[in-house]
Amino acid sequence: MLPKLSLLFRTLIHLKPIQAIYQVKNRLFKSGPLSSFQVAFTKIQKLDFFQAPAVNTFLRVNPDQFHFEFLNLSQTYSKSSLDWNDQSHGKLWNYNLQYLDFLKQDDVPIKIKTDILKDIYAWLWAGRLPLEPYPASLRIMNMIRFLNENELDSEDGNLVKTYLIAEINYLSKNLEFHLLANHLLENAFAFWMGALYFNNEAWINKAGKLLESELKEQTLSDGAHYELSPMYHQIILFRVIEAYVLTPAKFGIKNKLKLIAEKMLWWMDQMTFQNGSLPHFNDTTEQISYSSIQLKKFASSAGIFSRKTGLKESGYRIFETGGFKLIADVEGIKPSYQPGHAHADTFSFVLHYDHQPLIVDPGISTYNISSRRDWERSTIAHNTVTIDERNSSQVWAGFRVGKRANVKIQVDEKDHFLGFHTGFGNQLHQREFRILDDEISILDHIKNPILGSKFEARFYFHPMITPEIIDNEVIALTEKIKMRIIGHKQFSIEVYDYCMGFNSLAPSKYLKVIFQSEAISTTIFIQE
Repeated sequence: MLPKLSLLFRTLIHLKPIQAIYQVKNRLFKSGPLSSFQVAFTKIQKLDFFQAPAVNTFLRVNPDQFHFEFLNLSQTYSKSSLDWNDQSHGKLWNYNLQYLDFLKQDDVPIKIKTDILKDIYAWLWAGRLPLEPYPASLRIMNMIRFLNENELDSEDGNLVKTYLIAEINYLSKNLEFHLLANHLLENAFAFWMGALYFNNEAWINKAGKLLESELKEQTLSDGAHYELSPMYHQIILFRVIEAYVLTPAKFGIKNKLKLIAEKMLWWMDQMTFQNGSLPHFNDTTEQISYSSIQLKKFASSAGIFSRKTGLKESGYRIFETGGFKLIADVEGIKPSYQPGHAHADTFSFVLHYDHQPLIVDPGISTYNISSRRDWERSTIAHNTVTIDERNSSQVWAGFRVGKRANVKIQVDEKDHFLGFHTGFGNQLHQREFRILDDEISILDHIKNPILGSKFEARFYFHPMITPEIIDNEVIALTEKIKMRIIGHKQFSIEVYDYCMGFNSLAPSKYLKVIFQSEAISTTIFIQE
């Protein structure tokens, strides 16, 4: 009981007061059905949108069935019995069902889209499907895009708009202050879009202030979204570009949106490999957001181009030499009050050579609270060092973090980084990256080592890589690329499951290095 209470205390002390207040409020007071938020509307305001196709094909229509696929899991429903509260594939899958992203698909007839959205809103109106602010936010934005681009007959149009304005009214009273971070920002984007669409002055004032304050809070000086997940950065960047385009020039926030988008574009460019992929840091995975190429096209069509800043506050560093590109995470947990997507991965890195992945972050395959989720967030699942297989930050319960590693940077130069963290108590892990001609040197040093402790480094390889042990120091990754390990007790090639996406795994290999001395040296080099 005491360890659990200690973990809970170390988690809760980082919350902002407003989060604690709203956590209590949300537990004491539950929202009624959508019908209880009904308000009248008089007219709508057409908004400007750029074309944004669905990220994936979410819905396939069969003669008597709807076939939905999200997160690499599919479900088929009879057209007469669509279950909007289906939890059989987990909460995240059900959220995706509720988002109505299929409204962006050109291959689904408008009549079918209209019938489906009338069905889900009938559930919401009667309270059969509980209202929640996050899926409501994404649903509102998809709905407004759909209605803005399509003329429905007057009966259906008025009915759907009655549902929509009620949902915006619900959202305005149930903003996610208990969570903050990307949830509250998505609320703000949806509220702003809805306020403009219905030309509601009171909502415009409230939503505009919220959106502006959250963008200021959540955008770091180097352009990163402050949850430090490249995937969520892409998701938020799309929202910023979209909000810029649809916001009339008379609102001062329009120029601020453009400046933020310019910085976010530059950061995304730095974090995107030449093959278009992202490092899988902090809950990043594939096929969830628009790609970097698509986002740059959206931005360019809106007259938005990247503005150089320089990587700093986000805690990522990029090193390049001789065809190598290494991206390292040298930061601790951010933001302290909402670490839901953070991993215990301090000093981990990913590496590409000649635009192809070599060493990768294993990624994520689930958000469900489980041993798999625990492993995917753990230190041992990343390209860094563990002591006695402990986590450098106390990740737990799917999205929570207790005690956190504190980072001290000692050298921070273009070709040289040196720092240590306190995640293992008095035993400090110090990592050094040095970039030389055509090679990368990584030196790991344990300060204040305790006799009997087990020091272990891991290096996770992409499924395309088949490592081969050459001798007791050298491992071949490809015909040209080798790794040399010095100072270890033993190393071995082991098997793990690389995450191709949610609920999609592929067998791959990793290098497990055991060392009991205070330091090991790893050099990655080209050998023709």
